[in-house]
Amino acid sequence: MEQKSLACPVCQSNKAEIAGEDVKLSGQFQDKEFLTTPLTVLRCTQCGYYMFFDKMTQFTTKESDES
Repeated sequence: MEQKSLACPVCQSNKAEIAGEDVKLSGQFQDKEFLTTPLTVLRCTQCGYYMFFDKMTQFTTKESDES
């Protein structure tokens, strides 16, 4: 599975905060109701765009440890 670094699709920022974990979305389409699998919701700290990821997504942090 390919790992990609986080990039906001709107502003290309790689900074985001967790807005929710194990979030389930529910809704209705025509006469059917649905419930999603648990999602992690991230919010871009630069533009506020919300991104939804399922459990298969792995997040890595690339912070420089050099002082």
